[in-house]
Amino acid sequence: MRLLKLYLAVAMLATSSMIAADAADKPASVRVTYVTSPFNVPSIIMRKKGFLDEAFGALGVKTENPEITSGGAQIQALAAGAIDIASVLGGTSAILGRANGIDLKVIAAYSRSPKAFFVMTGANGPGSIEALKGKSVAGPKGTTLNQLLAAALASRGMKLTDVEYLNMDLPAARAALLAGKVDAATLAGANALQVEAAGGRILASGEGLIAPISVIAVRGAFLREQPALVAAYLAAHRKALDFMRDNPEEALKIAAEDQKISTDDARKQLPWYDFTLAMTDRDIENLAGDQHFMVEAGMLQKTIDIRADLIDPLAFKP
Repeated sequence: MRLLKLYLAVAMLATSSMIAADAADKPASVRVTYVTSPFNVPSIIMRKKGFLDEAFGALGVKTENPEITSGGAQIQALAAGAIDIASVLGGTSAILGRANGIDLKVIAAYSRSPKAFFVMTGANGPGSIEALKGKSVAGPKGTTLNQLLAAALASRGMKLTDVEYLNMDLPAARAALLAGKVDAATLAGANALQVEAAGGRILASGEGLIAPISVIAVRGAFLREQPALVAAYLAAHRKALDFMRDNPEEALKIAAEDQKISTDDARKQLPWYDFTLAMTDRDIENLAGDQHFMVEAGMLQKTIDIRADLIDPLAFKP
């Protein structure tokens, strides 16, 4: 009996130690970027419906949502350990970060949206891509829109150096174009619709020029050390996609209210995006093509093996 009591006491102590160690290993919170633009409906739904808070809360962990929209800034934050998950990261930004030695992995696709990216001008602005030579163009550097501008110029035998490319986020680029402070801007989503409503014109879209893919990326150390939290994040994302499928009108209304646009404008944008989470071989080919383009455009010096160096096997799971 004494041996049994001693055994039970030791077992209880060991179990308590394991629970304490497990709790100590978990972070107090997970830092996930919140990026709603251009029209990232799954992220909006996850937040508004509380799916992510619910998923992490079940594991005793809180959620932090720093609003870092720039791809370059997200990469820097991953490198500094300031964020754990970059929820919406342009494929080009992910490649640039990994090629520069940052420990990150892509765990899923976020969206594919060539129809959602535009080079635009004002009502009285340049009438063609060729007419942009020597003109000012505003937009976020190091992003898919940066790549679109380079591709549009290259299709006309021009280079990025043929224009004055001013680094601005989407709202600032839209405002600068509408105020006549720049000749053109690279825009997406609601920002593009607002310029179009004000008489602006599309000089080029991504369709036929680029095959942009946004991805979900995580710090390599976080992926290795916290697989349960990574799984919880992906489960919350899937729940948002299920909600969008099962409640399309409510999802549109939630997204429209968040973006401060009409439901009709939200309905117009949604078909521009493919939010399928699982990556495909075609996605890998497109990312490899993006890398080749960046090298040709002088945006990248060192290349990586996209599948081996950048993509985690999780990314191919549904």
